Amino acid sequence: MKLRGAALAGLWLATSVAVAQDAAPPQRIVVEGKTADEADQRRLSTIAMTVVGRDELDAFGDTSVLDVLQRLPGLSIEDGVPKLRGLGAGYTQVLINGEPAPPGFSLDNLAPADIERIEIVKGPTAEYGGVAGVINIVLRVPPKLTQREWRVNLGYRAVAPQGGTTLGYGDRVGALGFYLPITLYTWANGAESRVQRLSRLPDGEVRADVLNAEDEWRGRGLNLGPRVDWKLGERETLSWQGMAQANESHNHSERLFTLISGPALTRSADQTESRGRWQLLRAQLQWVRRSEAGTRIELKAAAQGSQSRSAATTSALDGAGAAIPLRDTLSNQRDRSLTQGGRLRLPLPPTHTLTLGWDIEQRERRELRRGFDAGVEQVTGSQGVPFHARLNRGVFFAQDEWEPAPRWSALAGLRAESLGWRTAGPGGAVDNDTLSWSPNLQLRHALNEAGRDLLRLSMARSVRVPDIGSLLPRYALNGTYDKDTPNTPLAADSAGNPKLEPERSTGFDLALEKHLANGGVASAGVFHRRIDNLVRRRTALETVPEASVPRWVSRPVNIGRAHSTGLELELKGRADVLAPSWFSAKSGVQLRAALSVYRSRVEQLDDPDARLDGQPPWGATIGFDHAPAGGVFSFGGNLGLSPAFSTQQTDRQRIRRGHQQRLDAYLLWRFDRQLHLRIAGNNLLGADALSSSVVQDVDGFAAASDTQRSTPRQINASLTMRF
Repeated sequence: MKLRGAALAGLWLATSVAVAQDAAPPQRIVVEGKTADEADQRRLSTIAMTVVGRDELDAFGDTSVLDVLQRLPGLSIEDGVPKLRGLGAGYTQVLINGEPAPPGFSLDNLAPADIERIEIVKGPTAEYGGVAGVINIVLRVPPKLTQREWRVNLGYRAVAPQGGTTLGYGDRVGALGFYLPITLYTWANGAESRVQRLSRLPDGEVRADVLNAEDEWRGRGLNLGPRVDWKLGERETLSWQGMAQANESHNHSERLFTLISGPALTRSADQTESRGRWQLLRAQLQWVRRSEAGTRIELKAAAQGSQSRSAATTSALDGAGAAIPLRDTLSNQRDRSLTQGGRLRLPLPPTHTLTLGWDIEQRERRELRRGFDAGVEQVTGSQGVPFHARLNRGVFFAQDEWEPAPRWSALAGLRAESLGWRTAGPGGAVDNDTLSWSPNLQLRHALNEAGRDLLRLSMARSVRVPDIGSLLPRYALNGTYDKDTPNTPLAADSAGNPKLEPERSTGFDLALEKHLANGGVASAGVFHRRIDNLVRRRTALETVPEASVPRWVSRPVNIGRAHSTGLELELKGRADVLAPSWFSAKSGVQLRAALSVYRSRVEQLDDPDARLDGQPPWGATIGFDHAPAGGVFSFGGNLGLSPAFSTQQTDRQRIRRGHQQRLDAYLLWRFDRQLHLRIAGNNLLGADALSSSVVQDVDGFAAASDTQRSTPRQINASLTMRF
């Protein structure tokens, strides 16, 4: 890979500079003062970013990282996935200690007690990329003083109680510091759904039916996140961060099919029992050296492996009520990744700071799915045969941060990213590669001498890499219809596409910020993204190796270009600062509100609803926290809203999502500085989730489905003790 040479050259340059500066250190006067808090970090940073530190993570006794994120402006949560600017599914990049989150990783299972800080960057940078932005979860570091903490929580969401406990212990012994958090947890959830379907069979007959389903998900898991820091010298540190996660699940599903009109159903009912296990091991080694002149060198390497195994058994009744032979499925998926990177931060007097860096990554996935009908294994183009995918990524970036004029700061960077992937299956191997150059420019201008009124401007290009699972050329049959029975576009099979090209984005951001006293902020910003090689899922009738009849298949394809434009408003701070005539300085009330308005368009589709997947027309959050000084009790709440909207997927496919409203509230009781109890309610409104899908045929017939799904409320009590 061409970037390997650049990486070695960067390492040689970093070492040479460090040696030279240590040999002849310049005369400097070092003034030490208070470290900038999270509000100051946001205000002083050239890039638009938000930092959530330990104080805020502990302030409200949250038991899940998602509880923390859902309070932040411009960030929404959908199906447990965080979205910046209304965009998820790879547009928002989630990192753990600066590295991509592993496959199968869920933020919902990561306790805030395991986190040192959360860094949120809206928009791409030369170092990380990211079309919509980056969420970087930094795990806990060893404390300066001995720290012991125990947390336990118990809650109920559906079907059964759930809970967890976290024990953290950190200390320093001479030059060695360590922190060890251990978390055990269980979950129990369930939902009921009703789907009304209208479809047309291959012979032209139309069928209307109703599917009623009940689902339960239960499981338990373990998280470990040890970290060890070793001071090799006054300005040199070696760190090791480990992560081990394991969980197992037991799911149960029942479905009842009722015919309304048309030909008889092939199934009247079915039931599925499934069990699964997921394991992750990760280790990261980091070496950092600083010189008196301010030069900083960082080298890091990480290895990661995860494995998931699942087994499911489905029993069913045909349309006449007779038993259908049992179907068993086994799945085994292994992911491996190796990464290596480096950073050189070099001050160049009088006002420049140059940063050079590289990241080299290799990801690999192996999958094997096996199917058994009445105990007889079915070997087809996707079952009983292995699939393999490997992705190699090399990144080199350079950026210069400087102050071109008083009250101005700028950051100009260039990111070179090389991607190459190979997928292999029964149909043979497919190779693909691409190289992209992504320049970016960030500007920050202080509108007054105090530096509290800011104007920010960003122009950048970035790349969205396809998920490795979407590249695998294997089919996953939709279980609603037997493999030798024609399915419908509403119950399409799914398949990957090894010929996918990365999406390329060109973006512009402009924001005005006013920083208020005591960490408050008021901001207004606009953004625009042009996305080339847009990836969408297209449903079409195909010949499938697993079936004896043609089947409808949904697969990702590059369809063209899209545009996304938005307006984001944010207001947060102490109530006595925002509304001094209504609140006193002793009220202890913090207010926050955010409104985001989005408009997107896909050029290849002539429809007013041809928007980007999952991006609503608008989203709003409003919340408060009441924590009087010296008070025993504090409480707060948060309300999130988004409207119903339709999305034209392709020229014949349309999906609609109902309006969403989520209300969360909590009560925190502080017995003393070492012990507090938190009682919280999530999704208190408990409104059902509504959605629909329509696929239109060439003659105008529209197959349609309307889904109503319950979203249970959750009550949780947690106790935190420090000793």
